[in-house]
Amino acid sequence: MDESRLASADAAYAAGDWTTAAREYLAATGGKNEGSGYAFHRAGNALMRLKRLDDACAVYERALQDSSYGDATAVACNYGTAKASLGVFDEAARSFEIAAADPGYEGRYKALQGAAGAFYEMGRIEDAAESYRRAALEAANPDPGKALNNLGLCFMKMGRPEDAVGAYRAAVEIERYKGRGRAAANLGMAYAALGMHDLAVASFERARDELGFELKGALESAYRASRAKVPEGERIEGWETGEMAPVPAGSGVTGPMLVPDDEDDSTFFTITEAEMRSADRETRLRERRETHAERPVWLTVVVWAAVAVVVAGIVVAGYLFGLGYPTQQMTVNGMLEAYGAGEAVDAYWVAVPAPDVDKAMSTLPPAWTSYEIVGVVRSARTSQVDLAMVLEQGGTVAYEVSLAREGVGWKVNGVTNSFNSLDGGM
Repeated sequence: MDESRLASADAAYAAGDWTTAAREYLAATGGKNEGSGYAFHRAGNALMRLKRLDDACAVYERALQDSSYGDATAVACNYGTAKASLGVFDEAARSFEIAAADPGYEGRYKALQGAAGAFYEMGRIEDAAESYRRAALEAANPDPGKALNNLGLCFMKMGRPEDAVGAYRAAVEIERYKGRGRAAANLGMAYAALGMHDLAVASFERARDELGFELKGALESAYRASRAKVPEGERIEGWETGEMAPVPAGSGVTGPMLVPDDEDDSTFFTITEAEMRSADRETRLRERRETHAERPVWLTVVVWAAVAVVVAGIVVAGYLFGLGYPTQQMTVNGMLEAYGAGEAVDAYWVAVPAPDVDKAMSTLPPAWTSYEIVGVVRSARTSQVDLAMVLEQGGTVAYEVSLAREGVGWKVNGVTNSFNSLDGGM
């Protein structure tokens, strides 16, 4: 290595004289690969600045041939960037994946985002989504909002607007993300695709009025279409998207009450068959003690009809409010305990192929210190359980477990990351 030419190259590089830097770095190597990784690396960077992409790729390849060079992972990431810029996405993806496989690489999020972009261009949307998801969860990523917004785009491309909503909402809530306005507009598109036009209007208007993002083209058209489908009297104002507006005291509003997440006790699913038989025996004994007179047949028929109506009402109400046995919490707890013990979890899942179950379960960390069920969203046929997992290496990761009703109980049909706590320092 020519130390004099190397020093000259470093000075030119620091001054932004990319042409001189590239020439001096290449001259310093003397044409030798071994021990010249640093010079080839920096020469490649200078050539990238000069938009000489083919030359940059050739020089990065020389840097990667230096087995002693400690920053080979960074070179692989830069090589992927150069190949992607040339439109050679398959080679770019391979190089990015090599860089992302190094757990000690501080720029791992860059490699993951680069791989995601290459996958997207090749039409491998599921792979792109997975890479964006991993990039968003990287602790060193200074701007996870960008990955989340792109993750939402992937979900929309795959026809999964409900998942896109989660990604876009998380991106919008990261205050340091400069693209919050665009993410809010994209969130409006996702809500519109779901037919939730009131929420779509609220998101579009937040993007425009609060976050200063100009709605153009398809975004403007989607906003106008959603607005036309929401009468002014039904517009959502004065409360956070996704929360129910409070009912003023004395308003006279009546109807079925929603069951709060923390109210898990319900006769519908906690009473056992033995308890039902016992209660029935006690009721009949008490009735015989209270009266020996024979009731008219019509009165007996009316009483039992009323009882049947009440029982049916309880069952129907429980079904509509998402109650069941086993409960959502019981199913999720059982699945996690089995998974943590290395046992099969298929019994806790709806009937889906085993490879799909394995792929979904791989979303969870292989080990954790503890977990907590922090919320349950219920409906008649589907439910969602929100988890907070404390990892062994520190930090908390949030997950969403989706469930489907099977009989009177619940079984799992999906596990995904929840991105709502990303800004808390995961």
